Amino acid sequence: MIQREQDIYIHFAGGTNLRVLHAGKATSRIDDVITVRYFEPDSLPTEPAPTMTVFFHGAEEFMQQPGELIEFENAEGEMQTGIKLIGTPVSAESRKCFRVSTVLAEYKAKLGSLGMCKLVDVSATGVGSLTDERMSLGDPLDIEVTVLGKTCNGRGVIQSVQEVRAGYRYGLLCSGYKGAGGLPKGLQKLTMDAQRTQLRRLSGAA
Repeated sequence: MIQREQDIYIHFAGGTNLRVLHAGKATSRIDDVITVRYFEPDSLPTEPAPTMTVFFHGAEEFMQQPGELIEFENAEGEMQTGIKLIGTPVSAESRKCFRVSTVLAEYKAKLGSLGMCKLVDVSATGVGSLTDERMSLGDPLDIEVTVLGKTCNGRGVIQSVQEVRAGYRYGLLCSGYKGAGGLPKGLQKLTMDAQRTQLRRLSGAA
């Protein structure tokens, strides 16, 4: 969790897919909102995107967490710009959850304005999808996936972009909405179902 006076690094959504991290310090934190002092403010985008990914050093590894640019009133009645943190911090070092390929399956998910998209892999923390629409690193998307007749909802942030023959392959880190209808539970069930399907296919081919 990001603490007051902690060093952070911010990648703003949009623009180039080159990951540029802007160094700063979280000067305060109230609930899920932090204020930031940037070490090199002149290097910031002229019009920063409203969404970003915040990176920071955790207890044992480098972490990341989605955020949204907001304005709020401080205790003195002054308006300040801050970042509202979304979801739960996850490791930025590597994708530690086992990823299951679903290229040969018919798994799909509704990804915000992109509509229904084919899923090419799933894990307990994210999905890989194909679409012909152009998005950028850090862009947020609402996610809806139906698993075994149960619809689960949550949020996702684009963590990787790869141009392929069919358009673009996006890797999304998912978070938010805990509980039976929440996306984390849904991804766990989807991953297990994909594993079972894959094992049955391999067994039939043996």
